[in-house]
Amino acid sequence: MNSFSSRLIALRKERGMTQTDLAKVAKKTRSTISGYETEGKEPDYATLCLLAAYFGVAVDYLLGVSDIRSHNDVVFVNDTRQFAAMYDSLSHDLKHYIASAFDNFYLILSRDIKLRRVERLALYSELMTLLQQGRADIRNKIEQSSPIHDPTYLSDLMTMQSELKNGIAVLLDQLMQADMAIASNSEKKSASHESSKRSIG
Repeated sequence: MNSFSSRLIALRKERGMTQTDLAKVAKKTRSTISGYETEGKEPDYATLCLLAAYFGVAVDYLLGVSDIRSHNDVVFVNDTRQFAAMYDSLSHDLKHYIASAFDNFYLILSRDIKLRRVERLALYSELMTLLQQGRADIRNKIEQSSPIHDPTYLSDLMTMQSELKNGIAVLLDQLMQADMAIASNSEKKSASHESSKRSIG
């Protein structure tokens, strides 16, 4: 089995799809998909690009040329190298703060990563993006040449700060609601399991 076939099968199974499901996405017959997976047939360029886009991977990954799944992975690897270089240049005290921040962020995400909770991970991504962009906008405003005691300037700054806090509060509320929904579903499953055990007994 060639690399393309192996990768296509693995990606299809990751999504829990049948060959028929994938055929609908690719606008091909099921036998064509089967040919891609078992008979060494290769798709045309347009279909290859469609499949790569659908699965969110690079064409090179789908073909087995590269083990890097997507262009985002390349950025992640490069960013990690740059971060490691910056981290190594810091004093021991500064390293402590950075390591602590990353440890805490990992602890926040780790459970949802393990359980593949897409909605919660999306909320965390949105929260970090909002915090980063909001803080960058506020810093840029502060670094402008406006007089720091100008009432309009201060009012604009306070408005930006309030909007950032409100946006963060909304996302934190959504995360709490997600926690409560998960807990509620767990309780229902547990009650259903107990009920089925009693009916069997």
